[in-house]
Amino acid sequence: MEIPSTLCSNVYDFAFCPEPCYERLADLADPEDWGPGNRILKNYLSFSFSRAVFLTERDVDQTAPSNLPLVFDNDQCLFNTGLYTRRYETIYGLFEPNTKPDARQRWFLKGFFKESDPMLVSFEYLPCRVRFAEDPSELVFDYRLPIRSNIDHILGDEENLTRIPASLMGEGNSLLLRRAFEGAVVEAARRAAANHTLAVPQFYGGRIQLLLPLCLTGDKPELALTIQREDGFYAARTCLTLDMAYNNARLICRPETSWIKR
Repeated sequence: MEIPSTLCSNVYDFAFCPEPCYERLADLADPEDWGPGNRILKNYLSFSFSRAVFLTERDVDQTAPSNLPLVFDNDQCLFNTGLYTRRYETIYGLFEPNTKPDARQRWFLKGFFKESDPMLVSFEYLPCRVRFAEDPSELVFDYRLPIRSNIDHILGDEENLTRIPASLMGEGNSLLLRRAFEGAVVEAARRAAANHTLAVPQFYGGRIQLLLPLCLTGDKPELALTIQREDGFYAARTCLTLDMAYNNARLICRPETSWIKR
């Protein structure tokens, strides 16, 4: 399979994408909360497409077209969105050449179609889903590895501090906050060891990270701790609000665990 000599990793530079297409996709896909104006859906597609371009350019000469997330055939381009219908048919984005004179984008988003749709019968191969982890074990919390927290950064960074519960803030509460944080990390690791689905993956800086629930003042998670696997341990460098954690996690898959689910 031949691909264009240059591919835009930004889907909005790659193709003109009419707004109604997103409404169609939201209706076609298994229902979920995509936020106001389908913001989460648009971010998800943009992120997935960028990764699809990277993998396609990297692997096009080394693998079969069916193992690529982008397929070019008959002057059309097909993209595996990674989303499914209510009956778990894969949904694809179909691009055609942009025939508009002086168009900025070379392609035009024709729409989104399930795998059985007649619009896709001309494709000999259907593209595979985008993958973010080369090693599936990266997606699962390894309870044997300790967590090393950069406490000075997490509890000293101004942006991180804005996410801390107000009851733990203030000059007189610095020791209380530190103890609450350290205890919450220990508890999160134990909970993830008992139930591996509590650790939710996100993709950041070209690597898989895991999100763990932090309960600082009660039984309900208030923050998400980001941990990244290093040589023999997990490094924890920041914490996120639950909304931030969900938005990041949804860029690669729909979180099903209750602590982060919308």
